[in-house]
Amino acid sequence: MAPPSDRPQTEPAPAHAMTVSAEHRGRDVVLTATGELDISTLPKLRGLIRLALVDQPRLLVLDLSELRFISSSGLGLLAGTHREAAPAELRVVAGTEVRRVMAFTDLLEFLNVYSTMEEALTDAD
Repeated sequence: MAPPSDRPQTEPAPAHAMTVSAEHRGRDVVLTATGELDISTLPKLRGLIRLALVDQPRLLVLDLSELRFISSSGLGLLAGTHREAAPAELRVVAGTEVRRVMAFTDLLEFLNVYSTMEEALTDAD
């Protein structure tokens, strides 16, 4: 048996990883998610959305521009957040891949989707 190593043990990053963060801008809240949004990571973002809505923001922006993947459960979260956010206005910043998936489900028809954060926030004024 090999002796234990003095080096700290690091675990490999999970295959389905996502990081989320929140930023308050006056009465507006920006939530940023990076990585992969699927059934295993969805609770993390859903919890942050619910916390943000407690403050009754004027505008809730979901920055998904750095997502590499979004599953059907993630799309369901967007649809549900659209309903739950009222009276706050929901805006989504999404990259090409996420927009392509959203187009298949008609989410682009009723969500306010932007290509950049700058566009989403500029339109707020």
